[in-house]
Amino acid sequence: MQIRKVRDLTLIDLGQEKTIVIACDSCGGVGMKEYDVLKVSPFITGKYTARVAILEILCSGADVVCLANTICNEMEVTGKEIIRGIEEELEEAGIGKIVLTGSTEENFATFATGFGVTAVGLVENKKLKVNTIREEALLIAIGQPKVGNELLKSKKGDIATYNLLKKLLVSEKVYELVPVGSKGIMFEAQQLAQNNNMQFILDRNLRIDIHKSAGPSTVVIAAMEDVFFQEMDLPGSVEVIGRIRV
Repeated sequence: MQIRKVRDLTLIDLGQEKTIVIACDSCGGVGMKEYDVLKVSPFITGKYTARVAILEILCSGADVVCLANTICNEMEVTGKEIIRGIEEELEEAGIGKIVLTGSTEENFATFATGFGVTAVGLVENKKLKVNTIREEALLIAIGQPKVGNELLKSKKGDIATYNLLKKLLVSEKVYELVPVGSKGIMFEAQQLAQNNNMQFILDRNLRIDIHKSAGPSTVVIAAMEDVFFQEMDLPGSVEVIGRIRV
């Protein structure tokens, strides 16, 4: 059994042409408690925190088989609302019945919302899309970087959707997909190139902020063949940000 870490993913090769993929995310100070910085429903906290870990698994080519939530608050009412948000996000992602497990804090009173999530996926090695760029590729950004209240005001097409990503995942002409989080598009693009032993060439005259936080992975970057991009009519906010080359 071989274990390796790539970006925010932990990959465990089971030695049977299958790999376990593990991803996690956390969120603090976002909820309806006294010391929360951003006041939103715990339902929203659960939904969008789960989104990050789910996207990491799906973009690797794996199927989510288990999701664990570590809620640093009481079950009534905060925990239940966070879990309800997780369940809605799983449904939106088209993920059926999986193991959903977790824990809450029942010993002490809490005054700010805290929550972590770990997602576990399983994939056949031939379907794994991690460090799989073998030739020059176009790099595009799907969605716009949004965080905090910006996310709550988003319009249709502003955020990368599960439906579009699933269509891209099934194509051999799409080499790799990477969710973008708090470090921004530029950081993830450079990491993607480096992990594939290649370099990222930034396009000029970009309309998108490549350094801004994309919060709960409102943006996904995709490396693909030029011809495929030209043939596809990709909906929503899509922009070419550069190239990946040797």
